[in-house]
Amino acid sequence: MVKVVAQVSHPDITGAPVDFKVIEVEERITIFSEPIANIHRYWVPASADVDDEEEYLEPVDDPDYNFRTDFAIYRRKYNFLQPDEICAARQRLGLSQAETAVVLGLDESLLADIEANMALQPYEQELKLRWLLSPMTLSRLVLNHQAIMQERCRQAEVDAEGLFEKLTHYGDVVR
Repeated sequence: MVKVVAQVSHPDITGAPVDFKVIEVEERITIFSEPIANIHRYWVPASADVDDEEEYLEPVDDPDYNFRTDFAIYRRKYNFLQPDEICAARQRLGLSQAETAVVLGLDESLLADIEANMALQPYEQELKLRWLLSPMTLSRLVLNHQAIMQERCRQAEVDAEGLFEKLTHYGDVVR
């Protein structure tokens, strides 16, 4: 069922105001083969029929709103780390996004998008991201595999020695 929740005016590319109805619609989607129900928000031109799905526009002031709310529901439902938790855990370790990406075997731009809530981590990446919550385990993994970490750091132009130094503080693992 469509619910009109607001009326807004937003300038078009020429600066002329355009009137819209802001609607909410309960929708079911699938993320990573899992069903999610969410109340999506759309903008519909004021002169259009709110029941005509072809008229639905992503919120003009925030085109990623529905994706971000879908991601939040998925993360809560399946107990995934939230973007702010991932960022905070990385920062507590004193790691940059580049260093974290190297350590976890992730693409740096993907990690940046996950932290910015512009991408959702699949389960396999969620498992890796959880290592950030266990500094001793992460330290052991990295320091026990220094040769491969050094090569990954070289390829990503990350200071391997600096990375190893940061992680030695979290355990009694001998380099």
